[in-house]
Amino acid sequence: MESFLDRLLADERAAAPQPALQAGVTAAAPPARPGLDGELPNVPLGPEAPRIAIYDTLTSPPRVIAVEEGDLPALIASLAEKTYHYCREQGGQIPYTVLQELMENLLHACFRDVVITILDNGQTIRISDHGPGVDDKDRAFQPGFTTATALQRQIIRGVGSGLPVARESLQFLRGVLTVDDNLGGGAVFTIKMAAHAPEPAAKPRAPEIELTTRQTKVLVLLMEFGSSGPTAIAKELDISSATAFRELVVLQDMGLIHSLGDGKRALREEGLRLLESIL
Repeated sequence: MESFLDRLLADERAAAPQPALQAGVTAAAPPARPGLDGELPNVPLGPEAPRIAIYDTLTSPPRVIAVEEGDLPALIASLAEKTYHYCREQGGQIPYTVLQELMENLLHACFRDVVITILDNGQTIRISDHGPGVDDKDRAFQPGFTTATALQRQIIRGVGSGLPVARESLQFLRGVLTVDDNLGGGAVFTIKMAAHAPEPAAKPRAPEIELTTRQTKVLVLLMEFGSSGPTAIAKELDISSATAFRELVVLQDMGLIHSLGDGKRALREEGLRLLESIL
């Protein structure tokens, strides 16, 4: 069934002026879409610009906001910031870092027909496109698997860490990230937080904690890796293993990370919340 948003976007495309053809001239086939062959896509503008649809209620039409920027990095940043703003405006708890990872992922789909839908008071977000889609959905969430080209890596990291980091971050907040095929081709990524998540009994400790620059870097590495031990932390920060171990112990005593029992540590919800306030 065609939704209100589908009709709205179709009306906008139909209203866009079409170039007239001279008599006897046949319209040429459209050129291959940039980005699908490894090139960077053009910045989508006008009817092709990404749109954010905010459903205040399911019984009324959504508010639709078009997002246009002058270049691809600015477009990625603007989409993440605006989606985060409207999500929080609705009372949602989806972290900004997760949204940023998924907006960067749209570069692989050339930003083709991007629609970001905000539902359930900001607790559910769907990011859909009509790009090449995701053939192997299981491998897409494994670290190291990426389709990013050398040109795309000039804009994003493109090392296969985005989707795994996003899913891991959501798990700390009892959220889930899934991907499905879109109607007519492309993909739909859905972020869904736990419904009616209970409020913490006490105010979060995060704002009261002051970290050193090195401790902040340790937390960021734990977010990216999912879990890690002092040896890997020491190598990344170019410090001794003993120093890395002491920093991990301090962060654990602060209640920001916890031990997995095999020498490795992982972020607690408090640590993730503190990173959110810093980043």
